[in-house]
Amino acid sequence: MEHTTTDVLVIGSGAAGLAAAVYASQQDADVLVIDKGAFGKSGSTVGAVQIAGIGPWSVPEDSPTAYGKDIYESGRGLSVPSLIGALTTDIEKRLREMNEWGLKLDQNEAKEVAVSLTSGHTIPRSISAKKGKSGLGLLQTLTKAAKKKDCLTRWSDVITLELLKQNGRVCGAVVYDLRENKPYFIQSKTVILAAGGIGQLYSITSNPVQATGDGFSLGLGVGASLIDMEQLQFYPVSLMKPASLDGLCMSFYHLGKLYNAQGERFMERYEPETLENTTRDKLSIAIGKEIAAGHCSSNRSVWLDARDQLEAIQSYFPHEYSLCLNRGVDLTAECAEVGPAAHFIMGGIQINSDASTDVPGLYAAGETSGGLHGGNRLGNNALSECLVFGARAGEAAASFSKETMLENQPVLPDHAESLLEKLSTSAKGSLRPLDIKNNIRNIMDNYLNVIRTTEGLNKADKKLEKIEAAFDDVSITNPEDSYSREVLDFIEASHMLRTAKVITAAANIRKESRGAHYNNDFPAQNPDASHTCVTSSNGLLQCTLCPVRGE
Repeated sequence: MEHTTTDVLVIGSGAAGLAAAVYASQQDADVLVIDKGAFGKSGSTVGAVQIAGIGPWSVPEDSPTAYGKDIYESGRGLSVPSLIGALTTDIEKRLREMNEWGLKLDQNEAKEVAVSLTSGHTIPRSISAKKGKSGLGLLQTLTKAAKKKDCLTRWSDVITLELLKQNGRVCGAVVYDLRENKPYFIQSKTVILAAGGIGQLYSITSNPVQATGDGFSLGLGVGASLIDMEQLQFYPVSLMKPASLDGLCMSFYHLGKLYNAQGERFMERYEPETLENTTRDKLSIAIGKEIAAGHCSSNRSVWLDARDQLEAIQSYFPHEYSLCLNRGVDLTAECAEVGPAAHFIMGGIQINSDASTDVPGLYAAGETSGGLHGGNRLGNNALSECLVFGARAGEAAASFSKETMLENQPVLPDHAESLLEKLSTSAKGSLRPLDIKNNIRNIMDNYLNVIRTTEGLNKADKKLEKIEAAFDDVSITNPEDSYSREVLDFIEASHMLRTAKVITAAANIRKESRGAHYNNDFPAQNPDASHTCVTSSNGLLQCTLCPVRGE
């Protein structure tokens, strides 16, 4: 197997991965960034509309303390204080650097930075770039910065099978080049996981095709602790039709009114004071209950009426308005069919304030990491998290690499060896890799959606065990083809299965309803908050409850 070496290996080239790579390279570390898609153009960052943050645009009453209080209260007691402190302390500096590197913020009619209020925030602090295409603007800014660094190497169309570990330390990865159709060893002094989220574990999601839970699976494989993986944010108001737009987030839902099949503005029952302008967990659960009760369309949707707020929508969310209109959804004349779509996972690999994990040499940033958002992510904090913890991960990993030597080439991990063997021998099975993916989605849709039950979680666990056995019956046609969709599906399916099992185990051990996790059998929230913690030993999951820590 061919191999290459680097100081810092970054897996993922969204905002978190690019930030990590750029800030690591500023310390003269050799950095290799890999992405299973196109460098700087894949992942969830592209679709992000706004970014929350503090800066010269802030109102007088805003501050790191006020910002942190909003995050903590939104997190339902699960947000780690040191991570909140890191975000609220660093965000102004990081946004200023992005501005210096070329990111231009959108302005209002007075030629000042346009600031808006987002659900869950008590103070207006959401800004945007490129007329509501903030994620795209941030990617372009970071990509431009990355291309200026001679010590930063980019490698697209390569997916990671497993991380390498030697003498208790992470030391690289086994990857598969989809273009050349062959595996590689990458030896590195440190690894930063910034591989995004898990939306593709569900049939309707706001996430792109790359969001298959790879980072969580890779972290689990080398002994990292995953916390609060049951805390999955469903974007409450997402288009359900037309099919070409299903999962599209309606960012302006707080300006509209939601109605059920009986024509009732049902949020008057659930949140009479705030109505639709509430946090995403509360809104998703309310909509989920209406759908479960049958108060919905045949498409399992409710209706969003935004007709009396069109001027504000066209001003602050022009991209979404135009996209809807171009696909036949005229918000000036009709209500849109909407419902919850898999959007963001608050849980993830447990990190410290410098983005390090409990496994030496391993760092995580962005959606792959856990601990900041707790039980509910505030709107527009995703890009903020990517910037702050991407930068911290890059700086910490570069520093660690200077004190570390590359060792002898490690042994190929059993999991990676098994995947490579199946890629070369699986020609006679009855299942296609896409069948495995769809079976996982069916389980997650049915048993780990917005409203959950203990019986459903137990069924999910048993069904996922059967899927694991089904991997022996997979057939990959023409595995030698360049850019084989089936090869990619097969490797992704292995990550999806691992991650789905972790989410199920975490959901089963949380005997309460907290944040985005709602179990119909345990509808109340316990007095004391605890993290769910999942690790893996010899391929077996170990799930416990652990205290919320300050660091």
